[in-house]
Amino acid sequence: MSFFDLSLAIKDIVPIQLEKYLRSSGWTDDEAIGDKAKVWHRPEKKYFDLELVQPLDKSLRDYMQRMYEAMQVVSDFEERPIKKVIEDVINFSSDIVRIRVINADVQGGVIPLDDGVLLFERAKDLLVSSSLSAFKKKRFFSGSWPSAVKDFLETLRFGQTERGSYVVNVIAPIMPFPEGDISEADSSITRSMSNNLAKSLEATIIAVEKYEESESLIFFEDAISSGVSANLCDAIIGISGVNRNRDVEISIELALAEIDSQKIVRKHKFLSRQVPVLATASEYYKGNFVINNYEVFGLVVRMDHEPTEGYGVVRVSSLVNGVTRNISIQLDLDNYWEAVKAHKPNIPVVCRGDLHVNPRSASLVNPKDFSVVRNPDMFDDLS
Repeated sequence: MSFFDLSLAIKDIVPIQLEKYLRSSGWTDDEAIGDKAKVWHRPEKKYFDLELVQPLDKSLRDYMQRMYEAMQVVSDFEERPIKKVIEDVINFSSDIVRIRVINADVQGGVIPLDDGVLLFERAKDLLVSSSLSAFKKKRFFSGSWPSAVKDFLETLRFGQTERGSYVVNVIAPIMPFPEGDISEADSSITRSMSNNLAKSLEATIIAVEKYEESESLIFFEDAISSGVSANLCDAIIGISGVNRNRDVEISIELALAEIDSQKIVRKHKFLSRQVPVLATASEYYKGNFVINNYEVFGLVVRMDHEPTEGYGVVRVSSLVNGVTRNISIQLDLDNYWEAVKAHKPNIPVVCRGDLHVNPRSASLVNPKDFSVVRNPDMFDDLS
């Protein structure tokens, strides 16, 4: 960062924020020089001679130079780049969500226009989905937002973009917690949102990896309780670009102003090859999914057959992921008439195939191994 850029950043430092930063870092203020400056020292004996002079009055002619010198003292003491120190002082009371997209086409710090627009839109959606799931865990969010979520989202700001492929910063100032809205241990609504985002991203990665191994949708079902939703998946998919060809890295930096002892993973990475899995998860949460080689077990609740047709269709009431659905199954006539016989005495039937589900209907495609269950014990359990 050039001195010119540093000067621009130093202008954003608020003296009270620097004071809070220094005090939280262990510095002690020994004396004030009127209302113009304050002198700070380290309490450790080996740093007895280390002194920092903090300018307080921005109208001073040499304010920028003195503030730069103060930042340089902190930078040298912490052995960190002055740019990073200035950022931490400015954002002392803000959590930061850094969203990085990685691909050869963005390594120069630029991004195609359509992808850039989509990136900023989906970055907002990411924070919206996390905020909503902090209040209530759902598969898919739609409709109006709680007032506390609206108030929180209005405080968010996009910070300056960074090089390093292409990085977008979302700055979330610490916001007091509305009493009674969330039963969390966090002392601010901002930290509750940040922790919820971190937990939901970690749960998403775990579910994606387990699905890649087994192709079982049950892992996405398990992740709902951790804040994963269709909205979260769609946000990550959009961040990966119009062509869905970029890796996505999301990291969460916590404000130094609020102590947080929770051990939560703060950096998460999604590979471009995992985006189709996220799309599958999103459709599943919206009620559109396919389960291959699924076994339907339940009672026949409806039958349809035209005399001129060589097949019949039955609907079987069966549980799918804990929800009762009427599943349509097209059967040859021999099996269809067996299903008819099982209808009135309420004898359960079983059939295997590929289960196709959407919000309005469910059907078993490529059915096989249809049979009437004549085990009295199973019948007793069902009734």
